[in-house]
Amino acid sequence: MVKQRNKVQVGGRIKEGGNNASLWWRMICHVREGIGLGVGNWFEDNTRRVVGNGKNIFFWTDNCLGGVPLKLQFSRLYELSVHKECSVEDMARLRWEEGGNAWGWRRRLMAWEEVSVREFSVLLTNVILQENIQDHWRWLLDPIHGYLVHGTYRFLTSAEEPMFTSDYNDVWHKLVPTKVSIFVWRLLQDGILTRANLVQRLVLQPNDNMCVVGCGSIETTDHLFLECNPFSNVWYLICHWLGISFGYPGCIKEFYL
Repeated sequence: MVKQRNKVQVGGRIKEGGNNASLWWRMICHVREGIGLGVGNWFEDNTRRVVGNGKNIFFWTDNCLGGVPLKLQFSRLYELSVHKECSVEDMARLRWEEGGNAWGWRRRLMAWEEVSVREFSVLLTNVILQENIQDHWRWLLDPIHGYLVHGTYRFLTSAEEPMFTSDYNDVWHKLVPTKVSIFVWRLLQDGILTRANLVQRLVLQPNDNMCVVGCGSIETTDHLFLECNPFSNVWYLICHWLGISFGYPGCIKEFYL
């Protein structure tokens, strides 16, 4: 057995304990970093934390929002935070709205860092905790049945299968401005306040869901950003300018990929 003194928990994760830990324990800890050539971080890339009541999910370090941990999406804010090991429930209770107590810092924020906090708060408006539902893990390779050894073995040994399933992780690329990443992520989740979504949220009346341009179609996300003539023409001109052929996509997610 691995001695307790060799297991150190940092940011909600158990570390391997260095050279003093057994080889068996170090191999277990390295599973999330991938085993073998060409498969990358196969375990971590294919697991997600699904938020229920938020009690057992670490706010900053667990992969539960946006495809990568929040400490990577907002690395500067993570470095400055005094609540690095809080759960999602703890942060929600402290209030993560702009000006809430969840935003405790080691020093006074600069102007651009305050902008990041506001953008962060907007991203969190889509997170709704459910008191009677436990947090759980999701295995992306088989969301229905969950983790199965034979399914994972096929994934790791088949050269024809894709080795990465995190198709949207580059939304949070470090060279992309945070406000752009947040907008694109909300767009991919159909979280933009189109008229159709506002009707669904009971903000508008059911007959107020027509496109703002007046084209006579329902203003869904796909219609507004891809199908409506004034906006679809913009995509055509951009592709023509870049010198690439333009194929009409079926939906926002296909267009992004």
